[in-house]
Amino acid sequence: MSVATCQVCDRPVEAGYSLCPACELDFALLLLQFVPWTHALEASLDATLHPGGHQPVRIITPTAPTPLRLDVLDHIDLLASIAQGLWRRLTGVHILDWKRDLCPDIIGCLTDAAMHPRLAQLPDVGMYVAQFHRLKPLTLGIIDPPEPVTPIGQCLQCGLTITAGANATIVTCPVCGREQTASAVRLDLLERSIRSGKAFTAGECARLLRGAGYSVSGSTIRSWKHRGLLQPDGRDGRNQPVYRLRDVAALLRDTPMD
Repeated sequence: MSVATCQVCDRPVEAGYSLCPACELDFALLLLQFVPWTHALEASLDATLHPGGHQPVRIITPTAPTPLRLDVLDHIDLLASIAQGLWRRLTGVHILDWKRDLCPDIIGCLTDAAMHPRLAQLPDVGMYVAQFHRLKPLTLGIIDPPEPVTPIGQCLQCGLTITAGANATIVTCPVCGREQTASAVRLDLLERSIRSGKAFTAGECARLLRGAGYSVSGSTIRSWKHRGLLQPDGRDGRNQPVYRLRDVAALLRDTPMD
């Protein structure tokens, strides 16, 4: 005689059940987590809102945005179809009472399902658990987008390119696993760029120097050119003047910040 097992963790369960008590609780809590996330998704539909921190903030964009974010609308439709599918599986279909088959909104479906006494007995509940787990990172990616990362230099041990966000303080090399400070990686990039004699635009020079702790802007570097303190070293492909980084660094009076 085969023993019934939980569709999530494979622990033995009582006959007629598809989830163990622990997985049933986890799934119910996951469903309830989607309630505030749904509110945030609906708020994020407005293309003039800047998502983040579960509390979007209205911003004024330089160009007129589309009225709705279509990617968010598609995601809400997907969430609604899965939540309504689970709700119908739990409540059943009544061929004579059509009003009973009218689903509530997304939040109603989620809360009804989380508290339904048959949640752990649904024969295909494992499929819905997997679907909501796949929806979770996609949902959080919309309402709490990850901080963008950019290359900041090379690993001080193996030389692999390191990427990090603007506010990162500690970075870990994905190859050798060495932890190092982001400031040390940026300073190493600056020193190698200065030794190479390479030339960059004023904005690029400023970004390299600011990454290592110097306080300088592209407009300051351009003002040094107009005052005759700095001479360009040619032009780039966009016909913008470029400056040798070592010449720019020589004009700086500030010292790197710790």
